[in-house]
Amino acid sequence: MLMFLACLCLFAPWNTIIAQTIYKYTDKNGAVVLTDKPPKGVNAEPVVTGKPSAPTPSGEQMAPPGSMTAEEAIRQRDRQLDEVVKTVEKRDAEREREKQRRLQEAERLEAQAREPMPSTRENRQRQYELLQEAEKLRRAE
Repeated sequence: MLMFLACLCLFAPWNTIIAQTIYKYTDKNGAVVLTDKPPKGVNAEPVVTGKPSAPTPSGEQMAPPGSMTAEEAIRQRDRQLDEVVKTVEKRDAEREREKQRRLQEAERLEAQAREPMPSTRENRQRQYELLQEAEKLRRAE
């Protein structure tokens, strides 16, 4: 009997012997996390339960209806990450365009302040205000 168990351990694939559950939870930053060991105090829900099953004739693993395989969960997570990356890239591009618009406006205001005009108190005040506004635009994030 002992010899039979030893042979079984040697030839049986470990993934059919060891059951593993994949949990899904949202961390404090709002990111969805998939793990086999959720931290304590986190409301993690099982997404994939690793119950050993008999192999299917075609060699494919059949998931119970309504559940998701680990590969599907990973693909879904990858799609979500791709969407986040695209959103961040779009936001960064918009910020860069806005920065360029502010710099162009600052240059325009500085050029207007340097235009020759009679040296009156009002004109000097206007030049000062234009330069101050241009500086604000350059410092804006």
